[in-house]
This record gives sequence, structure tokens and C-alpha cells, in this order.
Amino acid sequence: MSTDSGTFEHHASSVADILATLSNHQIHRAILKQLPKNANDKNQVYLSTDFGVLADDFALTYKERGASSSEKDASTIGVERSISEAAFDDFSWLRSDGTLSKAKRVKAIIYPQYPEVRLSGFLTIDNSMPSALSVTFTQKFPNAKRLLVLGVRAGGECVGILYTDISDALIEEVKALPANDRAKACKIVEIGKPGINNLLNLLIPFVGVQLPGCRLNKMGSTLPFTGTQVCGYTLEHCLGISSNSDKDGDIFGIELKTHTSKKLTLFTPEPDFGFYAENFAGFMNLFGYVDGDGDMRLTGLHRANIPCSKTGLVLKVTEFRVGADGEWLRNELGERIRFPYDESSALSAKTDVLQVVLLDANGFVAAGWSFARLMNSWGAKHNEVVYIPAEKAVNGNAAQFAAGFTVGVKFSRTVMLCQKTSAERLYKAINDGVIFLDPAPKLHASDASKHKRRAQWRVNDISKAAESLYETVSHVTLPSIRD
Repeated sequence: MSTDSGTFEHHASSVADILATLSNHQIHRAILKQLPKNANDKNQVYLSTDFGVLADDFALTYKERGASSSEKDASTIGVERSISEAAFDDFSWLRSDGTLSKAKRVKAIIYPQYPEVRLSGFLTIDNSMPSALSVTFTQKFPNAKRLLVLGVRAGGECVGILYTDISDALIEEVKALPANDRAKACKIVEIGKPGINNLLNLLIPFVGVQLPGCRLNKMGSTLPFTGTQVCGYTLEHCLGISSNSDKDGDIFGIELKTHTSKKLTLFTPEPDFGFYAENFAGFMNLFGYVDGDGDMRLTGLHRANIPCSKTGLVLKVTEFRVGADGEWLRNELGERIRFPYDESSALSAKTDVLQVVLLDANGFVAAGWSFARLMNSWGAKHNEVVYIPAEKAVNGNAAQFAAGFTVGVKFSRTVMLCQKTSAERLYKAINDGVIFLDPAPKLHASDASKHKRRAQWRVNDISKAAESLYETVSHVTLPSIRD
């Protein structure tokens, strides 16, 4: 039965055909899901009960949508839950002619009350879409067999491929593929990618030797650089990445992080709720201290569940819960009760109630980070990271020093490769104290333009912390071409 002649629909007689298509488009891993009858642009496409099926592989931007209440789970009927949305940062549909068509905003909708994850927003920038995902198609061909393939490219980019008129033989082949750990109905194929080996080969000429501290401007010129980012900029210069580039230390979809000490900052998301977000000046005046210049500052190591002596605040990972009667569990004042983070329960069921907060002794929320705020700084961009130890000193090359390259940078030949992180690993690391908050905001006494908002999420020893943050950690010593 032929069901379409659309510009986005594909045909395959075997998994080998699908693998060939993936390889031709630089896709190194893919999720395969046979679609049910009612999967269309109106009903959305049900994918899984676990958003990690997507979050583990694809670059996503999270935000909270409006509240809704469950209509099918008796234990939560009437309880309004905030729906989370995770939009793909880069999604393209593969046309049948082999070209890619950028989508406007394909997104995963996370319904925590069920929980379930559904895909929607399939239109491309020219307002077209796979016809086999339309309501019209599913009404006309209710028994059509369709296979959705979500291919992962470097940097978490997604390529969507829709197969139609698939045979029973192909269905059986797909069923025999390994299942995704988070969803048995989602099958996985791995092709592998050469990115990491290519990157390591590019690094070889630049490790183990002092280099002039510099940066590459957007015109391709080499400029001296002496600032705090000198190591990162110098490495990017070595690899031909402009300091004005949007790549942000990214090459082959791999994140590069240089560090001069084991203690380093992983990311810097600011609070998006609590007193800090509502009234920064009030927050600083209430919890900060006056420095020698008359400015208000706030410092101090804030590790989960340990009160900070400098601020009197304690960092906690908390969640709200629904009771057996289907209502929020509340205290005698009618306030929802904050429970300690339960790492054994599914994150997809609590994306709207999971919070990292700074609380005072009375439980007042001085600052808070939503799930969306933290995940927008973590996620797939950290799925493959190379940590490169570096040293900086006065440049010993007299000619370079005279030319303005006063700082010398030396990169270690031994680098650390880290692969596969997840939201669960991030929250567990915060809750266990592996990641801690080391803030350094400043409220200037007289000039608001000099206020600084700085939330530094750090680890004491990245070599040890990596074991918690990543599934795979390895150390590679690169050969030196000068040996």
C-alpha cells in the first residue's frame, strides 16, 4: 500500500538502508521509534515516559509552560502541574532528495503528572512538514506503518527522518535492535564518530611547550592577550577558533575546557526565582557584607545541606510532593512542604517541582534555581568534554614578549576525556556536595552599572568530580612532536 509521495517521506527495506542514510549525513547515533496510529501534529507524538531519552543526546533549551491538571491519573486529578518544554536548539528534517530543511521549533513537551514526553511543532521555516505526521494522513491511512528516526549529530544537533510504507520484515529488524536504557520502545543504533581522534591529533603540536598568550579575532588576526581567559583563548587560537565565535570552545561538537587548577567553575547560571531574582539590591543588603570600598559583597562556599557561616544560608536540593488524596502536601500554614531530593524517583515526574534553593534559618527562599535554569547550562553540550590542564607564566621568549605577548601558556600533554552526562548526574552531584555554589556578586555603593551578578558552580577537584558527572572518564597522554 503506497500512502504518500511527500517531500519528506523516506523508504527503507532494511536497517542497513537506514544506517547508510545516517552515515551519509554525519549522524553518529539515532533513536528509532515506530509511531502509533494517532501520532500526528495535532495529538503530538508520544515518545516516552522519560525526557532523558532526548536530554541525554540532544541540545535542548528548557522553559516552563502554563499549568495543567491531569485528566487520566486519579491520584493527581485537580492538582495543577506546570508543563515543561524542551525545544531542540538545532533540528532539521531530511527531505527525500537528501537535503536538510530547518525546523522552526520542534520541541518535547514534558507532562510531569503522567509522566510522559511528547513531540510537537514539526513545521519547517518554509511552513512545510512531513505529510505523514499530519492529522489528514493518519485519518486517511489509519493502519500506515511509520518509523521516526531522530539522528544525533555533533554538538547535539538533531536530524529527523520519517520512514513510511515500512515492511513487516523491517519492523522485526528494528524490534531486534538494542533498546534505549530509558525507554524500551525506543531503539538505538550507534555508528560512532571520529571527532575525538581528530581533536586529539590537532592538539598534539601544541601540548608540552610554552605558547604565547593570544587570541584570534574575527578577522583571523593573532592578537596578544593577558586576561583571565588567556589559556582558553590561546587554545582556541591553536585550533583556529575565533574569540568572537559562537562556538564557545566547541570543535567537532566537543566542549573544550582549560584549567590552571583542579578547582574550577563548571557553569554560572544565575537564580531565576527567590529574593535574589525579585530584588537583587535587597538580597545583597540582607545577606551580604560591606567591603573596604563601601560596596556590598556576598561570598562563601555553599555546599548542599551545610549552612554557610558567612551568609547564614544553606543550599538545598528540594522537591514538592502530592499526597495520596491528590493534593499538594502542605504545612499548617498552608505552604507546600519542601522535601529532600529523592534521587530514586524519575526526574520526568518532577521537572516542575524540583528546585535548588538557598534558604535562611526560617526557610525563606533567598535564591532559587529552577530545573530549566540549571539544565539550560548543562545538558548535551557537556556530553563530550575534554579537560586540558594548563600553566601560565611570564613569556620567556624575548621577541614575543617585546611584541606584546607577555604571558606564556603551556598545555599539559595528559588530557581528560569525559563522555555522557545527564540531569540525574548533575542533581546528584549538587546534592552530594560534589558541585557547590561559590558566589561572588557585588552591589556597588553608588554606580548601578558596576553591580556584578556572579553565581559560580564549582568543583574542588575536576579529576575526582568527573567520576560522578560522567559515565565514561579516561586520561590520554598525547605524544609530543618535539620528543
